[in-house]
Amino acid sequence: MSASRSPKTPATKSPGSGSTRTRQRRRLIDACISALHIYGPSRTTVEKVVALADLSPGIVRFYFDSKAAMLVASLEYLAAEFQDRVLQPVLQLKDTPVEALRLLVNLYLDADIASPRKVSVWYSFWGEASSRQEYYDICGKKDEDFAALVRELIERLIARSGASHLDADGVALGLIGVLEVLWQGFAFQSEANINRAEAVSRSLAYLRSVFPGEFADAVPAPARPAPLPPAVTARLPARAFADARLLGAERERLLRSAWQLLGHEAELSSAGDFLTGDLGGERVLVVRAERERLHGFRNTCRRSPHALLTERRGHLQSAIRCATHGLTYTFAGQLVEGRTPGDLMPLEITTRGALVLARAGAPHHEAQPDPIPWDAVGEPWGFTEAEVAADWKVLVEQWLEGPPPHQHFLAPNQMLDVRDAGTVILQVSPTAPGRSRLRRFDYANEATGRRPSRAAREAWRRATDAWVSEQVQLAESTQSGLVDGAGEPTDSGPVTPALAQFRESITRLLQST
Repeated sequence: MSASRSPKTPATKSPGSGSTRTRQRRRLIDACISALHIYGPSRTTVEKVVALADLSPGIVRFYFDSKAAMLVASLEYLAAEFQDRVLQPVLQLKDTPVEALRLLVNLYLDADIASPRKVSVWYSFWGEASSRQEYYDICGKKDEDFAALVRELIERLIARSGASHLDADGVALGLIGVLEVLWQGFAFQSEANINRAEAVSRSLAYLRSVFPGEFADAVPAPARPAPLPPAVTARLPARAFADARLLGAERERLLRSAWQLLGHEAELSSAGDFLTGDLGGERVLVVRAERERLHGFRNTCRRSPHALLTERRGHLQSAIRCATHGLTYTFAGQLVEGRTPGDLMPLEITTRGALVLARAGAPHHEAQPDPIPWDAVGEPWGFTEAEVAADWKVLVEQWLEGPPPHQHFLAPNQMLDVRDAGTVILQVSPTAPGRSRLRRFDYANEATGRRPSRAAREAWRRATDAWVSEQVQLAESTQSGLVDGAGEPTDSGPVTPALAQFRESITRLLQST
């Protein structure tokens, strides 16, 4: 399923800064997607959307002319996401059809692109007669382009393999049908019950039955991991930076069990203050309760797996609520009202200095701790996040290639840069194979004992902005080279112990997927 995007111009000028407008519009769209998943287009109302978004009904008019415009914007958002994160990466590999088709299958069935919530939205527009025209208007042309791309890849593979007896159109339609049937199954399951590795394997089995010798499943892992190569030659293979199965293992065995930064205690100063974050695919919510206690939970409704809260931070008046399903929980996560049984699922939280961190469980392997100067991190100065067209591991490798003394690594995906003028913490998380999200937390530096001048702070921020921008550009360029098949990367000399340890952790996962 593919789609296109037609930008929507708000009817009136929206309030606040540009970044605030963007976040609020995105928050409304995300809530609208959840409402469409729960109610379908005809029963989704502005009231239900703003209840999920925890915004006032009046805010909608600043971004959308009508309910219909908001629904269309949500479908346009999903269409653009599919175009950018599935079709474009596959198009870049069309000269190597086996790799392109393998990537297509992995991206099409990815947990973020093909989540039950998003898949159900696609089918709800298609299934309701009153919404079918909107689907055709937004997605019709791009659906045809998607089918044409699959056919072109099959034609290239037929030509390369010499299997001239095959009908490219029939084989392409068969693959599209396999993927669509799997999507339909996802729409009626919870994420916990979906076996994505099996779905990918079944799709590749279809292609393998048509093209014997191609699209082999991964070789089963040996009973004992093979010895790892020396650190000087332990460069990760190119496939490690665009592998859906590996990404699943990374999320499960590295990221969800690692301490991930959420924010600063100053952002949780009063009862009802909350922070949200991501633990490598596991949404987390931390709330300040009475008596200054902190509680951490999965940020997921117990009845339907939508986020209870979508803003990074905010304040709750008296309880945690899912207005859609009529569920109410105390700040300690206990159910006090509603027909869906069960309290919120707890997650581990801790503090390091004044910073708040969370994880979803005990790690498989405890990494060697870096002597991080947590007490140097002072009051929060700012937070930003950006999408990066590169695998999360590309950025981590850049950080670890030769970090200066003022940089510290929190395995597996966070870096602290501590300077006299301030501290910046970077956190990179995967969003899809070959794609990631970079969060940046800016803080004062308490270790100096004095507040830096405004000029010093501004100079530090400009220098940090430039460095982060260079890191992102370098990562995206490196990812492009890996995807374009520029050859397996090689090391020019020894690597740092931290980089060798990071590569070892990924290599272990490669051997087991």
